[in-house]
Amino acid sequence: MEKQTRFDLPGDPTPRFVRLPSSWLGQLIQPDSVSSAIDPRALVARALDHPIGSPRLEEIAKPGQKVALVVDDMTRHTPARLALPLLIERLGWAGVTARDICIVVALGTHRMMNEAELVNKLGREVIGRYRIVQSNWAAEDEMVYLGQSENGIPAWVNQEVAGADLHIALGMITPHMDAGFSGGAKMILPGVCGKQTVDAFHIRSAYEPGNVLGDPLASLRLTLEQFVQEHRLLDFILDLVLTPAEEVYGCVAGHPVDAHRQGVRLAQQVYGASTPEPYPVTVAICAPYQQDLWQSCKGLWCGDLLTADGGTLIWVTSAPEGTLNYPHLPDYIGSPPDKLRRQFETGPIIDPLSAATGLMIGRMKQRVRIVLVSEGLKPEDAARMDLPYYPSVEPAVADAVNYLPPAERARSVAVIPQAGIVLPIFEVDRIC
Repeated sequence: MEKQTRFDLPGDPTPRFVRLPSSWLGQLIQPDSVSSAIDPRALVARALDHPIGSPRLEEIAKPGQKVALVVDDMTRHTPARLALPLLIERLGWAGVTARDICIVVALGTHRMMNEAELVNKLGREVIGRYRIVQSNWAAEDEMVYLGQSENGIPAWVNQEVAGADLHIALGMITPHMDAGFSGGAKMILPGVCGKQTVDAFHIRSAYEPGNVLGDPLASLRLTLEQFVQEHRLLDFILDLVLTPAEEVYGCVAGHPVDAHRQGVRLAQQVYGASTPEPYPVTVAICAPYQQDLWQSCKGLWCGDLLTADGGTLIWVTSAPEGTLNYPHLPDYIGSPPDKLRRQFETGPIIDPLSAATGLMIGRMKQRVRIVLVSEGLKPEDAARMDLPYYPSVEPAVADAVNYLPPAERARSVAVIPQAGIVLPIFEVDRIC
C-alpha cells in the first residue's frame, strides 16, 4: 500500500484529518514558526509608550472629549480584552472619564454579536462599565451623512463615530483579499459605515485587475485611507499581529497610516510562506476564517495565488453558519463575470457587496477550476455557485490529480492548512 501523509483540518467543529498519498504532496504551505511575546501586556504598553508618527494617546486626548473606541468583532481574534484596559487607562491619564467613552464594535457587514461573544471579546468588566454599541450597516437611523467624498464614495458613518471628538481603533493586521491587509483605517471603512457607503466601496473591488492579497498599497487600501483621512474619522490606532496560533507576536500604535505600514512588516514576517512556484492542485483550508461562506472566501485568494493556470483549487471550509447574512452570494459566484459587469453598468443590483465578490471569484473560475468541500455549505449551494461539490477532501484531490498526465502527478499537490491568513511568497520574489 502506498505511503500516506496525514494532516489535520484546523478549525473544524469536530477534529478531523485527511490522508493523501505521500507521492502526491508537493508542499505543506505554512509560515515559518515565530516566537510569541513573553508578556503581551508589556508589549502593548511599550507600543503605546512609543507611538509611530503620533504623540502618545494621553497627549492627544483632552478632558471632556467624546471618545469613540472602535473594536473589531468576533470574526477577528484580536485580544481586545487584553488591550482595551491599557487604552482606557491612557485616556484616564488625560482626564477622559468612563461616561465620555463609547466602545463601538465594527461589524462591517457581519452579523450582530451575542452576549457571550461580546463578553469573550471585550471582557465582562469593560461591558459592565462602558457603553457598547454594535455598528449595524443596515440601520439607516444610526448613520450620519457626512457628504460626498472626493473619491465619489458617499460618507454614511455610525453616529457614535461621526459625533466623537477623538477616534481610536483597536484591531489586528493579517493579509486581506481586497485591501491588501486588514487593520488600520479599514476599521472605519467598511467597519462602521452604512450600507450605501459599504456598497459603493466594495463595488470598486469588482474592478481590481488581479489578486492584491498582501499588497500594502492595494488601490482599495489607498481608497479607504483617503476616505478616513478626508472625514477625520481616525486619530490613533492600536494594531496587534498574532501568530497563526493566535498568540501576540507584535504591536504597533500611533498614526493610522504610518503605524499600520510598520505593522504590515510584522505581519509579513508572521504570515509569509515561501513556495517555489504555483502547483497544479491546491487544497486551501480556509481556517481560521470559515465561520460562513463570506468569511470562507478569504481562503480562496490565498489558494488562487498558489494554483497554476488551468489547475484545480480545492476550497475547503466548515462554514457552520452557511450563507447566513449573504443569501445572494452563491448566485453571484455562479454568474458569468461579463454578465455581472454589465449589471454594474446598467443596474439594478440587489446586493452590490455580494455581487462584487462574486465577480472577482468568477474571474478566478476563468483561470482555475474551483471545487468545494464543506459540511456547512451543501451540494445545492455549490450548484448555485456553479462549482463541483465533494463531501470530503480525499476524492476531490484524487480526481484532480488523476486528471493530470501520469508523469505530472508526483508532488503536484500543495496543501494550505490556514489559507485564511497565509501570504504566499514565491522564492523568485524573495530573491529579487
